[in-house]
Amino acid sequence: MKTGRKIKKIEKLNLVPILDSVFIFIFFLLMSAQFVDVYEIGSSLPMTQEIEDKKEEKDPLMLTLEVSKEQVVVKTGLKNPRSRSFASTEDKELTNYLRQLKQANPKENTMIVKADPKISFQYLVTFIDNTQGNRLAKEKIFEQIVFDNSGVGR
Repeated sequence: MKTGRKIKKIEKLNLVPILDSVFIFIFFLLMSAQFVDVYEIGSSLPMTQEIEDKKEEKDPLMLTLEVSKEQVVVKTGLKNPRSRSFASTEDKELTNYLRQLKQANPKENTMIVKADPKISFQYLVTFIDNTQGNRLAKEKIFEQIVFDNSGVGR
């Protein structure tokens, strides 16, 4: 007796979905690519040059005002610190001293204020207004004011 063997047909792979996805992927890559023309200039000179280091030997101002109810201590300098004290009633003398510091350091515009936690906010605002010069002329000696909350003497 013959055994019936059936010959199985080999099915061909359906490549249409794969080719569709590859086509869409290629189209996506082409549309998302940035086409930029790059120009090259032939030169035998190097693209860099040496610049001499010009370091300022001048000590930064680092103007710090320690404000308490009784006095104002003005500290300046980082390498060679200097300080000067003013009574809290000497607003004009303090303003004149700040003007002198500004004239000696015209590029500096930052003043650090360390306030005693015991003084009121209104007193501090009035103090800052008094040290900024002529209000009518809208003169500001040091425009940037930084508050240091560490307090005086710490």
